Amino acid sequence: MLEALYNAIRKDAAPTLVKVGGRDYVDKDLEPIHAPCPQPLMVSTLTALADYLNTNVDELERGKLICHVESPEKVSIRSALLGNFADRACYILAKLDQLEIPFNQWKDAETFNIILQSSFAEPEGLAATHKGLVLKYIGSIVAINESATADDGITQAVAVKTGISSKAVKALPNPVTLRPYRTFVEVEQPASSFIFRCRQNGENGVQFSLVEADGGAWRAEAMKNIKAFIAHAVPGLSVIA
Repeated sequence: MLEALYNAIRKDAAPTLVKVGGRDYVDKDLEPIHAPCPQPLMVSTLTALADYLNTNVDELERGKLICHVESPEKVSIRSALLGNFADRACYILAKLDQLEIPFNQWKDAETFNIILQSSFAEPEGLAATHKGLVLKYIGSIVAINESATADDGITQAVAVKTGISSKAVKALPNPVTLRPYRTFVEVEQPASSFIFRCRQNGENGVQFSLVEADGGAWRAEAMKNIKAFIAHAVPGLSVIA
């Protein structure tokens, strides 16, 4: 009973700072005291991140900042090491609102056409990709369900042919090279290889699919492009990717 009362009094007592090995703790379960860090600003573009650094409203020393390109969709600005526990403050975080591109899924021709035109880039001045060829191909592939009818007024003969055919389209290279929107719009979208497939669905439908075939190499190229953009937009900033 007395021990329980003693422990309750100790628990209610104000915490005491304890120094262990040159580091500061409190005597309530020895919780470490980390350096205070601000809540990071959240943005969705590299331009907003660069504007924040160039206007420098928080009066940060650029020489003590690190730009960390964490992925093709995420870039953060962090401080030098802080406090005894070597914390880093994160001042601003750019996180891409990424498009959900349905790779490895079968889609009908109309849906596939819309996805290809809205979610894949073909910028001027860059090496041409196969986007136009794929669009032409899916527009030329049809599921045939044709009727050839001969009617002499007495009897009617009907010939029906089903299957998949291509209307005078040259053989499409496979894999194909495309540039999906997978990183920030301010930088060049990396080109990747995809396996392009089509299949008949039912009697008169055709479906198409793209399967990623570059082993994720596009991610390294995207991060390199982001690093180059930040280094140019914010001179003197240390950028790691």
